[in-house]
Amino acid sequence: MTPATAGGNHLRFAAQACRNLAHGALLLLAALAAMPALAVDVGAAAPDFSLPTLGKETRLRLAALRGKVVLVDFWASWCGPCREAMPQYQKMYVDSPHDAFEIVAVNLDEDLGDAKKFLADHPVTFPVVLDPAGEVPKAFGLVGMPTSYLLDREGVVRLRYQGFRAQDLEALRKQIHELAGASPHA
Repeated sequence: MTPATAGGNHLRFAAQACRNLAHGALLLLAALAAMPALAVDVGAAAPDFSLPTLGKETRLRLAALRGKVVLVDFWASWCGPCREAMPQYQKMYVDSPHDAFEIVAVNLDEDLGDAKKFLADHPVTFPVVLDPAGEVPKAFGLVGMPTSYLLDREGVVRLRYQGFRAQDLEALRKQIHELAGASPHA
């Protein structure tokens, strides 16, 4: 190999390396664009949504609940902690002032029958909306199940809970009543 040939090989190698680097950068940008949004954090406005309400011919729009404190809870029938959370949220709902507080349970089951069976075992009186395509969790940047967001009267996230721990309920209940302007129930 002559020095001229060796230099040509280095140039071809460098050009290929640049093309590979550019291709890799494009792949990285595409991957970043495809990633879910960062989780909606405390202090941020909750993304609005409109979803069909289970058992009704209507849709529930989150923005329509402005003026109320809202607990948005994402759940599914296959979620173990949801089996503990739903009865606790139902009790909280019954004990809270409905003119100032609402719970919206966003179900993510792909099969409606699974959600209905779960609710037959764990009945609730608050609205359950259906999102089998999982669009709303993407907007919220959900990373785990269950996850709940407590929104103030203006739709701003005041608390976010990932998972469910019964020991968090008292703090949640207190925050709901503070935001709703009512004194907490014992």
